[in-house]
Amino acid sequence: MPTANINGLTIYYETYGNGSPVIFCYGLGGNTSEWAPQVAEFSKEYQFIIWDPRGHGRSDAPAGVEQYTLDKFASDLYGLLDHLQISKAFVGGLSMGGGVATRFTVLHPQKVSGLLIFNSGSASGLPVTRAARRMREEIIKLSETQGMDAVAQYSMRSNPNISRTANSGSVERQRILEMYRALSTHGYANSTRMILNSEFGSELLAGITAPTLILSGDGDSALENCRYIHEQIKGSELIVLSDAGHLSNLDQPAEFNRAVLSFLNDIERG
Repeated sequence: MPTANINGLTIYYETYGNGSPVIFCYGLGGNTSEWAPQVAEFSKEYQFIIWDPRGHGRSDAPAGVEQYTLDKFASDLYGLLDHLQISKAFVGGLSMGGGVATRFTVLHPQKVSGLLIFNSGSASGLPVTRAARRMREEIIKLSETQGMDAVAQYSMRSNPNISRTANSGSVERQRILEMYRALSTHGYANSTRMILNSEFGSELLAGITAPTLILSGDGDSALENCRYIHEQIKGSELIVLSDAGHLSNLDQPAEFNRAVLSFLNDIERG
């Protein structure tokens, strides 16, 4: 089980294939298994790296709420690249992971060959809506009082980021349930608090010069945020996948892989 000691924490990661490094982080509540539909295709041409941020999967979940900020998550990513002796990489993520990748790009532009933002509201720097805030606050309460099974059931009913995929069939519902069961209650609660409070100025997006792909599903609650990001980052590319929600890499894996690999290959060809 590959891990690295970064900022005093054990950070879990997996690496596949050879070539230019591509490193992805999943969204709030996810883990590396959620990239399963991408591993085989991406590792044919690239060194494909996936990792669990603090508070998730097999990485450590520090106790204090102050340990959960986008800057700290970005610092962990910087440390992981150093651990792997990678000086520059394509950096990306889905949802919260997109926020981490975007914050990393703002802080360390010299380390980024390209930025890939998938289905991400947190990458926009815009405040969450009142309805989303109420839903997230209920999730925090459930995680701290009733545990992750209760969070999973509530999310599959009430979180639009999860419910669309959960309703696609029993296999996906079981995958989502296992995803939540792999989380620590305090890691998930504190990461959710971070999402509620991780606003940053849009002028930071306008300063990004790395080649950037923004991808969303046509049924994703974060689609308007993704359109906003596209407007702010000059020269960025926006792709909207049909019949896909917030978890677009799971909803439409073949189309997701095709779109992202095309973007990467175009950059590699100069």
